[in-house]
Amino acid sequence: MNYKNIKDIVESALECTLRHGAENARITYSKGSQTSFSVLGTELDRLHRATSSSMFIQIFTDGKYGEFSTNQLEGKEVDSFIRRSIEITRLIEEDRDRTLPPAGLYFRDDGTRPDLKQYDAKIDTISVEEKKQLAFAPVKEISGTDKRLVYMASEYNDSEDYMFMADTQGFRGEAFQTSFSLSCECAVKGKSDARPEAWWYESSLFYDDLMKEGCGKNALKRALDRMNPKKIKSGKYCTVIEDRVASRIVSPIISAMNGASIHQKNSFLIDKIGEEVFPKNMNLIDRPFEIGTPGARYFDGEGIATSEMDIIRNGRLNTYYISPYYSRKLGMEPTVEGPSVLKFEKSSGMMNDHASENAASMIKSIGKGIFITGFNGGNCNGSTGDFSFGIEGFYFENGEIIHPIKEMNLTGNILTFWKGLKYIGNDYRRERRWHIPSLAFENAEFSGK
Repeated sequence: MNYKNIKDIVESALECTLRHGAENARITYSKGSQTSFSVLGTELDRLHRATSSSMFIQIFTDGKYGEFSTNQLEGKEVDSFIRRSIEITRLIEEDRDRTLPPAGLYFRDDGTRPDLKQYDAKIDTISVEEKKQLAFAPVKEISGTDKRLVYMASEYNDSEDYMFMADTQGFRGEAFQTSFSLSCECAVKGKSDARPEAWWYESSLFYDDLMKEGCGKNALKRALDRMNPKKIKSGKYCTVIEDRVASRIVSPIISAMNGASIHQKNSFLIDKIGEEVFPKNMNLIDRPFEIGTPGARYFDGEGIATSEMDIIRNGRLNTYYISPYYSRKLGMEPTVEGPSVLKFEKSSGMMNDHASENAASMIKSIGKGIFITGFNGGNCNGSTGDFSFGIEGFYFENGEIIHPIKEMNLTGNILTFWKGLKYIGNDYRRERRWHIPSLAFENAEFSGK
């Protein structure tokens, strides 16, 4: 990519916004490419290659705000587009709280910060044939290995993205990122017309770190494990939630910490800063400078410098995610608009607890309960924290999986549910932005038959 040319385009467009009468502006230029090879059965089903470029323009003028996007990136077309955008912005209702952030909050690159290693230059050297072979690898692992296998598909994806952001207050920032992934899904023949399905995926920022074996075998094993599910009675059970899906019960907490939710009175964490609303063994932290980790960044979507944040420490809520806009609305200090790299940190009393290393060790330690491996729909009321999530998983006794379960919901209230936190695992998946490990809870409410 010609990055210098991109920067010149953005600088020219910023000058154009001022020339046409805008008080301030922010422009974000994104450019990317994506490749995917999809396999169905034993045949190549689809080959997709796409490139894209777009310019996102935010106009601030006369106490009014407008946002616009275009893929007309140079010359007279940009000039005309910006002029019309400013004219439209002047027709919008006034909102004096919508401005650029205080310049003192910006990230300033002094050249001393380490590379966060989000980009793999090797992406340009991988041959088409190698990508194709990778796409076929998962189905080749399982093809013909089990007569119950009735459907299989796999896919290889890679992407390369570049972003340059600049505004009229002097902020300049850019980010590069690559991504590689491999996935497989399959279905097996169960009793009667049942066709249990399952999938597995691997992903990485760097090609050499991508796990290229086992994807198909893991998907098939999970599908076979789901055969012949049974209903169990409603009631309170201990539960273990697998690391692959545990973010589902963390998401409502992060949503409730968002400035928009708080301003709209749609948060069960309103006025909870400084309160011990979670269990003492819960520490949730944001570490944006984790090198080689998806989500690592030095600035957010408005150019504000990120920082390490102890979101929850020993159960006490320490902060919200408040953008400058909502900081003005709420009269609060701004932070950043959302999380970067979320991590659980064990309290000192849990560090050497082998019962909490992973889901399997939790199941053995707890003995009896429900192991959740997936969520199927459901919802959480943002203002109260009451939730009901459809689940899939297994019933276990004496530390052993007994059978898969069906037609069950996990219900309750987020704050009450988290009070039952028993174990925090060490098995988070590093390729994700949120490092959420397997989690175990006591007295979880399930509705079944």
